[in-house]
Amino acid sequence: MSVDNDSSESSRDSDFTDDVKSNSKKKATTQKVRFPRSLADSKFANHELVAFTIIGLGMALPGIAYLLGVFADVWSLWDIIDLNIVQPIVGEGDGDSSYNIVDTVAYGILLIAFIISLSAVLRKWGISSEDRMLFSLLPWVFWAVLVEVHEDAGLFADNIDSWFVSPIIHFQTAGWILLIGIFVPILKEMESSGYKRKFLTFLPLMAVVICQLVLFYDFSVEGNIAVLILIPGFFWFFFEVEEFSWYNWLNDWNQLERSILYAGIGACILNAVSLMGFAQNQLVEGELVIWPAFAILGIPLIIVMLLRRHGLDSFKELTSEGKIPGMLDEGMTIQEWESLEGKEFEENEKLVKRAAFATPIVLLAVYGQLVDGLASWLGVDYFGYSEKHVLSTLVMRLAGGDEGGSGGGWGFFVVKMFLALVVILFFAEWRWEKRQSHLRLLVVLGLLTVGLAPGLRDLGRLMLGV
Repeated sequence: MSVDNDSSESSRDSDFTDDVKSNSKKKATTQKVRFPRSLADSKFANHELVAFTIIGLGMALPGIAYLLGVFADVWSLWDIIDLNIVQPIVGEGDGDSSYNIVDTVAYGILLIAFIISLSAVLRKWGISSEDRMLFSLLPWVFWAVLVEVHEDAGLFADNIDSWFVSPIIHFQTAGWILLIGIFVPILKEMESSGYKRKFLTFLPLMAVVICQLVLFYDFSVEGNIAVLILIPGFFWFFFEVEEFSWYNWLNDWNQLERSILYAGIGACILNAVSLMGFAQNQLVEGELVIWPAFAILGIPLIIVMLLRRHGLDSFKELTSEGKIPGMLDEGMTIQEWESLEGKEFEENEKLVKRAAFATPIVLLAVYGQLVDGLASWLGVDYFGYSEKHVLSTLVMRLAGGDEGGSGGGWGFFVVKMFLALVVILFFAEWRWEKRQSHLRLLVVLGLLTVGLAPGLRDLGRLMLGV
């Protein structure tokens, strides 16, 4: 950075990064262009503070509304919340209620605020922002799907079935992950050897399995013992024995990532075992349908593989250089990136844009959108289900569906295909600063929450006839 004798100028210079030279068309001399420094990871940006505020208000507003009714006899605000948010959740637990404009907008705003605020907290805590962190969270997306299907089938007790309806299931899922995140650092303090470290990695898995077994399920004593022996045995055999490829794949994962992954898969296995008896009964009664799985899971997979071929060479070239497609170099800001030019820069940008088509987390988000679209199309147009989401119902009505949410499912699939294209183009064009690496992962996780998760739930209902 240039040095100026003027103390005020020096003061201003401290707020900028290293100078970047640029050519001026009007002047032959070279001038200095200075850009704001990227904030430190420990500091929150203004939009993150706004997200924290929205989350706080969203959590406090129901309590404030109820207290206004109790102490000031002003029930108008509570009546709005009760009618549009509380009662639909209660109705979902008792049967199958629909969404409305108020809760759709509220959940959308809260989801965005949650993604932004959580990414800021994870960055401040120094949690890993590698893509494998998203993969460790993926089983928990599947778990949320499985327990929702479990609830749809009426297999949970009446006093807990409301724990597994949207949006409560998302908060519950986040709660289990948070508990593991608190548990792991405590366990790390107890490490003293490699074998002990492996054992401690299994403790969160066992804690989650035992807690969920006691709270949610009604197995026999023999079944409980079998579950507690077989689940950790499964993980030890497939993930910790060096002869298996899973061991090599997880070799670089830290304890937190492994613990979240193991506990999520264990919770999925526990629920799947509970669902097997119901699936067997449906098979005997002729209600179990398998073929939708091949269409709903297979067709999007073919599309994703074709997309991957388009950008695979570019993706490999960038990753071989240690680069993450779309992620800027350490310390570079968006403003600085926008000022870059030249042949080398343009060639690199072409690589990054093509690489987006083969980036695993991007393809996962695209796959989720396509699965959701196909599941809704088949469910509504061929299996007689009705759509309960406000925006989805509007799309289907425009495509020829009726006011009850039946028909027009093909229109929703078309919209989801368009959204899948938008996802790829977004990641091809958008650039992330290093401090936004957690946000990048959570954006994908949010897309999975509104894409893959409801799509897999719809598939589960179609297959089991619930």
